[in-house]
Amino acid sequence: GDYNMTPDRHLGCAWVDRCNPDVLITESTYATTIRDSKRCRERDFLKKVYNVVEKGGKVLIPVFALGRAQELCILIEEFWDRMNLNVPVYFCHGLTEKATNYYKLFITWTNEKIKSTFVKRNMFEYKHISVFERSYMNNPGPMVVFATPGMLHSGMSLNIFKAWCHDANNMVIMPGY
Repeated sequence: GDYNMTPDRHLGCAWVDRCNPDVLITESTYATTIRDSKRCRERDFLKKVYNVVEKGGKVLIPVFALGRAQELCILIEEFWDRMNLNVPVYFCHGLTEKATNYYKLFITWTNEKIKSTFVKRNMFEYKHISVFERSYMNNPGPMVVFATPGMLHSGMSLNIFKAWCHDANNMVIMPGY
């Protein structure tokens, strides 16, 4: 799996205690890529989602079930709270739901911010996000759906894409890359 030396919204950064290797061999997909700051990327993501749903469109976000889905759900959840939005947001059942349930149960896996807010509220008990049912796919009006798989090659994300791709008001955001 991946590791990251920068903390996410839900997990801390990679940490290896008492390890002094002489040699470390690792793969690095984006090591030489210079990107905008995480804050700028998140602001751009939220702006795109907001602009689409404000115009009545639907947003499909193909995600990896473990990690990226929870990170973006927390981001959307906080934004929906701040903006007082009533547009439905869903994530597909299956592995994403199971992984989120593990985050709810094992809050000690998460970063310090999540742990400290746990007394008031478990950040994985979403107020604005619920489980997507296939029957919602053709509901009228705006919505946001986090669907697996993140590569959009099969499953629910592909099914939703095929149903929504004909409407220019809709958008697909690929956060995995």
